[in-house]
Order: sequence, then structure tokens, then C-alpha cells
Amino acid sequence: MGKNRTEIRIPDLGEVNEVRIVGWLVASGDRVARDQDLLEVETEKTTFVIPSPAEGRVVHGIAAEGTVVSRGAVVGEIEAIE
Repeated sequence: MGKNRTEIRIPDLGEVNEVRIVGWLVASGDRVARDQDLLEVETEKTTFVIPSPAEGRVVHGIAAEGTVVSRGAVVGEIEAIE
């Protein structure tokens, strides 16, 4: 992770240990605001929307749609815009 980047991580969603990435709601390179919806993930029971942890430009390439990831996993980054 670069010094001007913030990791997008799968948060603690209760007793859930793994989620599947349903889809990104923004494209790589898009500018986003803090708390803007970034991606949807699903468990066996429900779907969650993961918000942006920071303002900046989305950098994809870590986790693709359909990927199963664990709680705390890094799925992308937000690059600060100067």
C-alpha cells in the first residue's frame, strides 16, 4: 500500500467469516466520497453494501466479482487525490 492509499477491507459482519463479492458499484479510477457505497457482498443469508473508508480515487485489481474473501481481507484501495 502506498503512503497516499487507504485499503478497502471487508468489515466485521457479525458471525460471518467469509463473503462473496457480488459486484463493484464504482469503476476503477472513479472518484468517491468517504462513506459512498463501493461494493456489494453476500453471505449465505443476506447482502451487504461496503462503504468507502476515505475520499479519493478507486484502485481495483485485488478482488474481482465472484471472489470469496474472508473478514478483514483487502479488496481494493482508495488513492488520495492531491
